[in-house]
Amino acid sequence: MIITSYIVLALGWGILSAQIVMFLKKLKMEISFLPQARYRSKPIQQSVGKSIGDMLALPAAVKDKISVLLVSSPTCPPCHEALSEFLRENERWQLPFACITEADEAEYFQKFYDDYNRFVDIIPFYRKNLKRLGITKFPTFLVINQEGVVLREFLLVPYLMKYLAQTIGKTGAGNEK
Repeated sequence: MIITSYIVLALGWGILSAQIVMFLKKLKMEISFLPQARYRSKPIQQSVGKSIGDMLALPAAVKDKISVLLVSSPTCPPCHEALSEFLRENERWQLPFACITEADEAEYFQKFYDDYNRFVDIIPFYRKNLKRLGITKFPTFLVINQEGVVLREFLLVPYLMKYLAQTIGKTGAGNEK
């Protein structure tokens, strides 16, 4: 009795597996008839080219220099992790850096400020300005030029550091007044 149950179970799995394989072959054939994509879309960096200096007063540490700004939310755990990671990475580079933090909820902003203000300049920023800047994801790193215009936007520290190493880091150029 038990042996026949195992045989029936094995046959059931075999039939199910065969049906899945036939379905996947049919699906692959149908996909091959779809038209090919004509272009690849790139992620849109909505903040690139916008002047952040028009929306807020930049601290002296990042004025008139190629700098990095982190746009964060005090209630975003990945923002805390990204800030800590960038601070560790930036020990080697010593790049001008500031953190723009969403300040619509005062008590969360104050806690974030108390936790990190000894490591980095914290600038309060409000949702309406985030929308004007086109920031929709946290954390977002912005590389700005001497005039405060956004050059590049990054979501992850390793890609930011790679970009900085390839552009600014080779010579340190761009940080002189």
